[in-house]
Amino acid sequence: MKTNKELVQKINEFPENLSKLAHYLMKDIDRGDLSNSQVEDRIKQEIKEIVLEEMEK
Repeated sequence: MKTNKELVQKINEFPENLSKLAHYLMKDIDRGDLSNSQVEDRIKQEIKEIVLEEMEK
């Protein structure tokens, strides 16, 4: 339980968009909704979107 609290605390320190993504993915992982490859694909897609958004600024 302590490790989970520490993980949540660290995630809360991320920039807002990354924090939201991490919390969203943690919920999916905890529920068992996604396979490892699906989590990996979702992370890659979100990173691409964040990079593209930053490039447009």
